[in-house]
Amino acid sequence: MRNFKVLIAAAFVFAFALSVFGQSKTEIFGYYSIVKATKEFADISEIHLAGNYGAEQKPKFYGLIRLKAKKAKDFQLLKPTLTGKKLNFSTTKVNGISYKFTGKFTKLGNFPELQPNGEVLLTGTLTKYRGKTKIALANVKLSYQAGD
Repeated sequence: MRNFKVLIAAAFVFAFALSVFGQSKTEIFGYYSIVKATKEFADISEIHLAGNYGAEQKPKFYGLIRLKAKKAKDFQLLKPTLTGKKLNFSTTKVNGISYKFTGKFTKLGNFPELQPNGEVLLTGTLTKYRGKTKIALANVKLSYQAGD
């Protein structure tokens, strides 16, 4: 009977450790959509964050901002910084326009595995520039989609 209790206790400890340590991997890969976009940002289809997957590619790929217009060129993300839950990035210029984002995740996790589709995971300030001139700014909430 004593061995059985030890076995049960060990199983609980193992299950607890697996649940705690199994979720410790942070992977932000996914597609993020602006919830209730203002008119200045209504043309954005999605913000793609490539996460760890993109950082391992050669050349490195960090993600993009994609517009709704089919022939529009994507705005490539320059190397973003993720410090704790804080995320910052800027983009390349396309026809003189670029973007900058400063915000934070509401939570972190291994999103491709958890797939919190439709959940707002990222909030912050999105700024649009023409050259060095700020032409639009909005506080945004971004919902997650796993994608293909």
